[in-house]
Amino acid sequence: VEAFVKTASPSSIVFRPCPERMPIACLARISVIDLSGAAEYAGLFDKMDPYIKLTLHDGEFDSGSSHRGESFRTGTKDNAGGTCSFNECFDINKPENMDVLRVELWDEDTASDDYMGCIDIDLDRIYEDFKSQPVVKTYTLVKGGKNVGNISIQIELRV
Repeated sequence: VEAFVKTASPSSIVFRPCPERMPIACLARISVIDLSGAAEYAGLFDKMDPYIKLTLHDGEFDSGSSHRGESFRTGTKDNAGGTCSFNECFDINKPENMDVLRVELWDEDTASDDYMGCIDIDLDRIYEDFKSQPVVKTYTLVKGGKNVGNISIQIELRV
């Protein structure tokens, strides 16, 4: 069996060869890079304190928790407004039936956090196009049919 080595990080990581289609289960390494173009203020004098929430799901996110997998969130960027860098990395165990990654933008507040928008990313499509190679893409976050900002994310599916 031929293997290849990825050397983008300080330590070398050995991968097995990629199958032709999405593996049944794999490790998804998701790096949240930055946010841009979002609202500076979430209220009259309330500068946005953004954080990003990542949740794997099976395409039926709104149907309840049985359709959702692991969930992670970045740290909050206090008073950052609509443009900030996160540079946070998460290793997520992707079960066979969880092929969609929901990326949500939230504004942290004292009483309750405000949902600002989201995007669903089809991990099957990422895998078909890039196999196990890391890919950095910028996605438009949407709420109520309106663009609410852009999020840059690196996705790597490790088999």
